[in-house]
Amino acid sequence: MRTEGTVAMLGDNAEVMNRTNVRGKVGEPEEIAEIVSFLAGPASSYVNGAVLIADGGELSALPA
Repeated sequence: MRTEGTVAMLGDNAEVMNRTNVRGKVGEPEEIAEIVSFLAGPASSYVNGAVLIADGGELSALPA
């Protein structure tokens, strides 16, 4: 997720985040806000007990 904090932490290496998910782009806070809005609104009234992973298809950088 691109935030002021991740850019401050990664500095010039912030763009490396683009290579860690299958979409090839960093998530923006607005994308998560849309998910939260859906879950908090009436459109999700039939969603119950689900785990929603919002990571853009991020690939693990950890060893298998």
